[in-house]
Amino acid sequence: RRTASLYADIIADFTAQEAESMQVMIEGMKPATLRAGLRRTLRGNEGVKLAQRGEEAFLIRTMAG
Repeated sequence: RRTASLYADIIADFTAQEAESMQVMIEGMKPATLRAGLRRTLRGNEGVKLAQRGEEAFLIRTMAG
């Protein structure tokens, strides 16, 4: 599925960066859909977690490396 690889690409891009957090938004996608897809893709990933502030979604680095 196209969106599954999109979520994986977003997480891979974030992991490759040095940033501690990154806001994620996709034009034309409902915030709840985005959060659900990211949450599903992040299962088993100990180094990154999803945070929500209102309707905004953020990826947060949880461990060094």
